[in-house]
Amino acid sequence: MRNGKEKINDIDANAEWDSAAFADRLKEVIGEESGYKFAQKCGFAEGMLRKYLSGVSVPGADKLVSIARVANVSLSWLALGQGAKEGDGLRGLTPAQLAIVLEFERYAQRRPEVMTRAAIREFTDRYNEGLLEIGKIGEVGQVGEEELILWRDIAWERRTYKASIEEGILLTAIEIVDEFLTSSEKTMEPRKKAGLIAAVYRLSATTEGGVDRSMLVKLLMSLTA
Repeated sequence: MRNGKEKINDIDANAEWDSAAFADRLKEVIGEESGYKFAQKCGFAEGMLRKYLSGVSVPGADKLVSIARVANVSLSWLALGQGAKEGDGLRGLTPAQLAIVLEFERYAQRRPEVMTRAAIREFTDRYNEGLLEIGKIGEVGQVGEEELILWRDIAWERRTYKASIEEGILLTAIEIVDEFLTSSEKTMEPRKKAGLIAAVYRLSATTEGGVDRSMLVKLLMSLTA
């Protein structure tokens, strides 16, 4: 966040949805293939494809994933014109994870008065309760707030160098949280515990030489006293 005031549509300088530009990229990936055949491969009707090409309709995250897979292009390039057209366009994320990030950005842009963290909380709650129009995407049944924050950082190249999970750091993070819960005689619901583990993991992964376990446990206990 920027001075605690980051707006939810502040992805980067040019990350807003542009229907005309998207239509141009879609025409490019379709090439000489007939619209009927391309739409059939993507799993939706040719009429829907024509709406995308004319800018009348905006594809949902699930449709974007299908188009990117069929065209063998980067999802971030297809949706926003960012990054390389081909290659590892998913930046270490699964197609479903990146689709959720893109769906969140679209959700966020409709609520410019809401700060990022509040929007993330709203979005994840609604996603987990099945209240969003997109329903569930791929294999992702539930999304935690910290997960979505991490996926956004990876997608927009803010944390690509930490895209993969390092088992040693993850084990340490789990042990630190378990030690804190045991020492403080506290219980924590799975979702909150997962969020705390994710936060400790990120701190450990970005701290040169790792974190001081005993000091971190004491810090956690003092914060929850």
